Amino acid sequence: MKKFFKINGALFVIMLLVGLMTSSCKKSEPDPNAGKTDPSTIATANLIAYFPFESEPAAGAAVEKSNSTITYVKKVGAASFVTGRRGNGYQGATTSSYLEYNLAAGTSLKTLDEFTLACWIKTPSTTSGAAKIFSVNGGDSFMGNLALIQESQPAGDSVDMKLYLFDSASPDWKGQDIRKQSDKFLSDKWFHVVSVYRKASSEMEFYANGKRVFSQIRYAGPVPTTGPQPLLGTITLGSDMTKIYFGAWPQQIAGTPESWMTYYKGIVDEFRVYNKALSTTEIQSLYDAEITQINP
Repeated sequence: MKKFFKINGALFVIMLLVGLMTSSCKKSEPDPNAGKTDPSTIATANLIAYFPFESEPAAGAAVEKSNSTITYVKKVGAASFVTGRRGNGYQGATTSSYLEYNLAAGTSLKTLDEFTLACWIKTPSTTSGAAKIFSVNGGDSFMGNLALIQESQPAGDSVDMKLYLFDSASPDWKGQDIRKQSDKFLSDKWFHVVSVYRKASSEMEFYANGKRVFSQIRYAGPVPTTGPQPLLGTITLGSDMTKIYFGAWPQQIAGTPESWMTYYKGIVDEFRVYNKALSTTEIQSLYDAEITQINP
């Protein structure tokens, strides 16, 4: 009997030691989320659309953060989903390639009076024409209502970016844009670009990797040279917007392109739309959060 208890006692000690070792091993395993910040926690209440581009969605699938008012339609041509900045991203191609989404009547995009667009980009420079990276389109404007564009440029190591908006309520100059070729927008290298319109100051801005690289005040007419000109102020993009495209101009999709229009050939990832102009602090925080999530 004593021998039996001795054996059971020894077995208990062994089991206790194994349990402690297992517990110790579990505690020492690294937390995969340690040090990471979810970028969607920055200005959460103002994030109205998020395109992660992990894979092709099912037809009719709702875009995250859009309250089901933006839905996926289709992928055309050689458009694909490849390794991006975080997980996968959208890859364009040289001929007839794009992603298409529908906008429902209730989407917040139709009531924007200011905005922020944010995404990662990795793209070659181009001398063959202007490429639409992102655009919201309706019947108001040849250029679209809101667009992020890669412009044609002389050969070099930096990318020429343009932000365009169409103020449908403006009595004078409806189309407004800023354009910047910056050493922060490097070709064939990832950079985080944020484009902003601020109604309080009438400024359109570009940020690269959390820092502002360009800002310009916009007016309701030509830039004043001899007298005052009303500031652009609150904008109305237009309620007729029905489509979002990544990678192509509407004219290319309709079969009536002009010679200077090209398809976007680069990669875009983690595309976010906000219904306000993020503060400089929020933009830096968004970038800081983004870089905790990038691919190793």
